[in-house]
Amino acid sequence: MANFKQLKEEFLKLDTGTPRLTAIRKAIAEADLKQDLDWQFLFRCYYIKESVFCGDEYFALITFPELLNLYENNQKLHHNLDIFRIVQICFIWFLGAVTAFPNISKQEIDNYFRLLKKMLLEQGKSLSVYYMLRSSFYMEVDKTIATADFYRFLKEPLDDFSDCIAFQQVMYYLSIEKEEKALKSAKLIFEGKLTASPLPQATYHKFMRYYLEHENYEQALYYAKLMIPKVNGDMYYWHMIGDVMSLYSVLDIQKGLELFSKNYHLYLQSRNPWLKVYFAIGAYHLFDKFDKIANSKINFKAPENTPIFSMSIQEIAEYFYQSANDLVKKFDSRNGTDFYAKKLYLFHKS
Repeated sequence: MANFKQLKEEFLKLDTGTPRLTAIRKAIAEADLKQDLDWQFLFRCYYIKESVFCGDEYFALITFPELLNLYENNQKLHHNLDIFRIVQICFIWFLGAVTAFPNISKQEIDNYFRLLKKMLLEQGKSLSVYYMLRSSFYMEVDKTIATADFYRFLKEPLDDFSDCIAFQQVMYYLSIEKEEKALKSAKLIFEGKLTASPLPQATYHKFMRYYLEHENYEQALYYAKLMIPKVNGDMYYWHMIGDVMSLYSVLDIQKGLELFSKNYHLYLQSRNPWLKVYFAIGAYHLFDKFDKIANSKINFKAPENTPIFSMSIQEIAEYFYQSANDLVKKFDSRNGTDFYAKKLYLFHKS
């Protein structure tokens, strides 16, 4: 008989990413073989979490439907509120994953949102997290829907995810050019009074991006400097590094190249299109500007055994342009907008 508790302790000691994912997958297979429902469920939760926070999310797409199937087909799980909370958290992570893959249609995404809403209503839970997530997605797709869901979110009873209210307000107000309201909403986050761990860096990123797009580079740099130490080299956050590279293409190409060199291996490892499109856009901006200036003091050596190793700076810029443009077209086609195209052509405004 497998000692599932020992298996859990062993994989939690492994390095995050591929080593841990491989070990958890083996644990899932063992639990499935023994038909141990509790561990079948728990190991899949760990697998989804690891897939999300190692910055991949691909495996979360595969595994969450398995988790949901276990939950829906085993009534004894329905009466445990702790189990439902775990399902709810995994559902939140899963929704973040499905929107990151442009081959998943808007209709499919809406179907998953409806399923989350149905589950919350059946458990008598607040719809706060449903409206929050749906508003976040539609900020890139349809501002009318995003706005309606944002105000529904604010009216819902508070729940376990209420720390996100301030951040959701920041996102929404910046999306409609209400800078002062966004700064007011961010006050508790900046003061360290909200406990959710991603909040500071995610909030710094939103303001940095806002000021970058409004050509207020001094303010953008202020928030970038607060954010970089928290995200540099972390696969979960490296889309933010893409935006910093866009900023440094204007302010400090050498620093941008240093960030690129530290994070490029993450780009090569990842199968997450949403993370890759941000990084590719930033890399394109950086190398395109590098190619257009004559400055012998800037140092860059492409990493060996990578696609760009033998390329000129101009060729590297073109390589990342093509990579970014392919993904931009997929996301904007799925969403029916030019949201990502505007990011790609940020410095080529007509």
